[in-house]
Amino acid sequence: MSVGKRIRALRAKNKVGSQEELAYLVGTARQTISLWERDVCLPEGANLLKLAKVLNTSVAYIMGETPTPESSEPEAGAPRPGRDGVKTAYSLSAASPEPLFISMEKSANGKTVRYELPPDCAERVFPFVERLWQKIEKEMEARG
Repeated sequence: MSVGKRIRALRAKNKVGSQEELAYLVGTARQTISLWERDVCLPEGANLLKLAKVLNTSVAYIMGETPTPESSEPEAGAPRPGRDGVKTAYSLSAASPEPLFISMEKSANGKTVRYELPPDCAERVFPFVERLWQKIEKEMEARG
């Protein structure tokens, strides 16, 4: 199922009656919702996060990475990182102290997408970044 069809189906399932209503809830234009639902372009960044929240699902489901809204299993036939000839690279930049700054980048199939988290999101994500780095440091120390 395409991203647009998933958005339309989730809109119906969540009783969001129109593209205008969904646009209001996500904080974008009705024309943008129309473009997403017709698969002309894909939602990204903050809009994708808001869309998942409004439609009570995960970003992974909207983007076709899982077969059901509640599932965490990859959809059959979906490209898997490091498999199926798809090379994917991720990059994360984070800076502290104030203001917190987190920038993420994903490269796959010759395309690179960069997203800078809004400050309120960066504040929520930064503790995870710090814990991940501490885990990496411990593993490096254990290896000698």
